[in-house]
Amino acid sequence: MSDLTAELRDIERKLFEIPDEKVAQLTLLIERSRAVVLSAAMADAALGTLRPRLVKTRPPRHLTLQRIFCHPFEDLLVLPEDGDKQFGRISRASVAPCWDFVLSCLDQAAVKELEASLRASSPPAIGASADPRIAKFGATLWNIAARRLREEIDRANNEPPHREALIAKLGGETPFLDLVDMLGALEIAGALEKLRDELSPKPVGKLLPEQIEAIREDYTALCLSGAAMPGMMIAVVLARTSDPFQLLPVFDALGDQPTGIEGVKPGQFVRRMISGDSRRFFKSIGRANAEKLGDSNIAAMVDDFVRMIGRLKADGIADGPQPEMEAAEARLREMVKTGVLAGADTKIMAALDAPRRDDPSAAQEALFEAKLQAENRAFALQKVAKVANEIGAEKEVASALKTLTQQIEQGGAALIADIKSGKFNGLGKDAAKQQLYGAVRMLELVGGAQAASRLMKDGLTAIDKLPA
Repeated sequence: MSDLTAELRDIERKLFEIPDEKVAQLTLLIERSRAVVLSAAMADAALGTLRPRLVKTRPPRHLTLQRIFCHPFEDLLVLPEDGDKQFGRISRASVAPCWDFVLSCLDQAAVKELEASLRASSPPAIGASADPRIAKFGATLWNIAARRLREEIDRANNEPPHREALIAKLGGETPFLDLVDMLGALEIAGALEKLRDELSPKPVGKLLPEQIEAIREDYTALCLSGAAMPGMMIAVVLARTSDPFQLLPVFDALGDQPTGIEGVKPGQFVRRMISGDSRRFFKSIGRANAEKLGDSNIAAMVDDFVRMIGRLKADGIADGPQPEMEAAEARLREMVKTGVLAGADTKIMAALDAPRRDDPSAAQEALFEAKLQAENRAFALQKVAKVANEIGAEKEVASALKTLTQQIEQGGAALIADIKSGKFNGLGKDAAKQQLYGAVRMLELVGGAQAASRLMKDGLTAIDKLPA
């Protein structure tokens, strides 16, 4: 394993030097190794190393019947969480047992024939935006899988013993409910493929008028077709957009059209999905490691949290994830204290130190790094300060900013005193200005433009009196 780790590190270092063709060959080789149980962990590690290059190169992936089976609902897949069924989402942990069950339901001779045809098919060119083999083989697989699953699910709904047996075979209630959602997506796979073209590439930002119209038309047509679970189209649309809140008026406008869930209208379906997704987001905050995140990422997470709760409250959806929201707020408050406020004075004041004369090159490099870290911390502080009241940290953040402002002002005053006393006579005006500009920059970021302007004026006045 250590040899493999060393090789992966070597690949990571040279990742963007490897030719596209070699990346494609390597990716296919690694993905084929997934079929070997002992190689699964190694394959995942290798693909993780290659992922930045895969995003850029987009080599053809090793296509399997399981991957084709998952294609209609792949946007809905999420990491397993607490073993509970997530509304409108499908746990990745459910894919393997559900696929095994589907496979056991199909005619094995037909499956082998389909696999042989797939192996003989030609992959798309490197960089292709889509793999035409998915739709070609999917048209057959999705249809027969949906037909057999519908028989099994209907029987399970009508016969409690069969339902219990199916749940036991799948390994729990959640995989069973995920299988129901998989069926819903498979039955409308053709409509989802059409809509996916309208909403690609993902994530879709602000929806265009023509995209909104396409969503309305496709959903209405789906409802008129008698599809059992048209709501699965809503789930896929939400999963492909970066701002799901913009879909509320779109699906509210569809009124009482069916979703496949009794008593749940299209607009309500959207709200339940947003509530569930926000609950997952809040839980992820609880698992975050402040030390690994760093100050800038903590500040960004606080900002995302505040934006999320603002939207939830504005749309009346905040009651659902309230417990997770409160826990996330407490966790963020703690991360701000330990990851942004703690040590801020040391990190920011270090940027104001003068470079040592005995090793100017190394000192300049160290000072540059110190200034970079100080600016990052100052930006994080200011970003958190704007929304600190939303997580109950306004007093701590305000106090930290006030203390830092005073410390920088004192440092600036000491710098001016040094200039006036002649300590910079041997270094020259440029060295003095460099020190002054650094202090002014930090004061501007922490204490505001007015305080920084005063320091700049006083400092330049003192520097002008230095000997030429």
